[in-house]
Amino acid sequence: MKNTLLGKDELSLYDYVKLRNIILDIFKLFKYLKRTDDKISLPKITCDYRVRYEQFVPVKTSVVENCVLRNLMLETKLENRRKQLLSKITIALRKLNDLEMQVFDLTFYKCKSEDEITDTISYGKDKTREIRKSACIKFLSALGLDDRCFK
Repeated sequence: MKNTLLGKDELSLYDYVKLRNIILDIFKLFKYLKRTDDKISLPKITCDYRVRYEQFVPVKTSVVENCVLRNLMLETKLENRRKQLLSKITIALRKLNDLEMQVFDLTFYKCKSEDEITDTISYGKDKTREIRKSACIKFLSALGLDDRCFK
């Protein structure tokens, strides 16, 4: 089965601002980890839109049990817990198709504006928003954190 964008009906169930805020918390965690250990390996999106994480460990489920940023920061002080969490994030990123991955990368990793993203992917703003929202929903669904984002 081809990994397509989510349909408009499914997209309409979610509040993008809530989705974005949870993802931004995850990226705040990345910044915290980089600040506390500049040699740390984080999940990366390559130039050909593949996900790489050098310290990947097999995990039984990709669901993140608790997404309160403060708790995640405390958990990541333990190397094994940090590797498991980042492996779960890697698994979630791999659920995205190439176009979603590109928009997710530009939005969250590279912090590009909506206009810059629209110019880069050569789609209109409405389609860009659909792609971005679809990527966010798939990413957070894979982590089990999408239930907080319904309208």
